[in-house]
Amino acid sequence: MSVLVLPGCRPQKDVEARDVVLIVIDTLRADHLALYGYGLATSPNLERLAADSVTYTQAISPGTWTVPVHASLFTGLWPSFHGAERVAGDRNLALPMNPEVPTLAELVRAHGLRTAAFVANATYVSPIFGFGRGFDEFFDAHLDRGPQVSKAIGNWLATQQGRVFLFVNILDPHEPYDPPPPFDTHFPGKHEEFGAMMTTLLFAGAPLTPEMRAHFASQYDGEVAVADQAVGAIIAGMKKRGRYDQALVIVTSDHGEFLGEHGLAGHGQPPFEPEVHVPLLVKYPFSRRAGERVARRVSTLGIFSTILSTLRVPAPPDTQAQPLDDPHPVWVEDIDQAGNRIRVAYDDRQKLISATTATGTENRLYDLAADPGESTPIRDGSEAATLRAVLTSFADAPRPVNMAERPVIDPEREAKLRALGYIR
Repeated sequence: MSVLVLPGCRPQKDVEARDVVLIVIDTLRADHLALYGYGLATSPNLERLAADSVTYTQAISPGTWTVPVHASLFTGLWPSFHGAERVAGDRNLALPMNPEVPTLAELVRAHGLRTAAFVANATYVSPIFGFGRGFDEFFDAHLDRGPQVSKAIGNWLATQQGRVFLFVNILDPHEPYDPPPPFDTHFPGKHEEFGAMMTTLLFAGAPLTPEMRAHFASQYDGEVAVADQAVGAIIAGMKKRGRYDQALVIVTSDHGEFLGEHGLAGHGQPPFEPEVHVPLLVKYPFSRRAGERVARRVSTLGIFSTILSTLRVPAPPDTQAQPLDDPHPVWVEDIDQAGNRIRVAYDDRQKLISATTATGTENRLYDLAADPGESTPIRDGSEAATLRAVLTSFADAPRPVNMAERPVIDPEREAKLRALGYIR
């Protein structure tokens, strides 16, 4: 259903979106954006978009790496329910999404939108994991850099007449951190001798020095700025073609990145805040609620239901996601590289990390209000009893069995994994 809006009029109530654009900037941590208090100008285009959007300042990803989080965005299910999680004991493999679970693209295509995906992270956001289901077109070749992605989208939009659903994955902030000039020297701290792969250095036992951290932060920030330019170009293209005003535009990330915190680099690591606190901007049709900032903690799982509700599409009966503005629990789930089940629960100020191993369950409780860096666990006493109880209830709920076959790492995929630092 389209909505006729007379010139000069802006709807004050919810209206159905004409188009939907979901942009995931892979590996973008929230605290390296000025919108989230960062002191460097890494993201001027996102700041301009935020003026038309709702900014969720405490958005938490449901997982710690690409496959499970994208699957949650696509299905509205927590990772252990859609099944696209790490294969226990294998750092690089995940199962595909449960093939019985409908995807966001399938649902919106049935509503009459033409669906297209533009994917830079072709290694993991791949049809072999089920991410191609529901897309009329799935582009994942020669889109390594943000400018390639935005140019391809602009060319594609120029050929479209009807309503569209665009999924966009931009990879620039991911290792290797190798921003092109002038972005490689735009932010202070570059030391050529450290190269582009922080994970490789730390894995080899290199000492984590202030100079190393400054270098990788500068190069990461340069990559963020490249991704930000790509978002700006996508938005400019939508405006040029009259597709911006009535569109629902969402920008987020699948996960963050460690840049030396807790002695760590990369992602797919323990679920501390640098890895799971991600940006989330939602530009509603006709910029409803423009400039609003929501400080309540939300899960990016809610993107699934927010998109469907804005399109007036009923959610599947088993959907766990709730619209972002409805109160909802915030969980994080992972299977770590040792095969242990990791789960996280939040309340207003506390965070409980639970690790279940072959020998039992270990809990770590953090007071994020008093200790935002999660440097010292606090005593898991009676004050956390409710948090422990809800996490136990969530953990004990029965999960579907995912019968999808385990993918094979062929030579081409292995080369891509090496280039991204997953295989050393």
